[in-house]
Amino acid sequence: MPEPVTWTPSAAEALKRLKGRFFATTTETAALLHHDPRTIRNAIDAGELPSVRVGATRRIPVSWITEQARLSADGRAGAA
Repeated sequence: MPEPVTWTPSAAEALKRLKGRFFATTTETAALLHHDPRTIRNAIDAGELPSVRVGATRRIPVSWITEQARLSADGRAGAA
């Protein structure tokens, strides 16, 4: 039996999909923060990322993701 194919959106595609939403999937969060989805899930399990359980999945608040992206951009600007 072949392995299932997973699709990982680009950061731009993930950002488009988040418009008007309150929560993001782990895959969308990984694309935006440039990490592997497993790293995001491990961080959630360790309590390092805020999340809510929806059925068997976890969702991350979009407000938290945008704050992290802003802080990351501020850090890069300060380092230049």
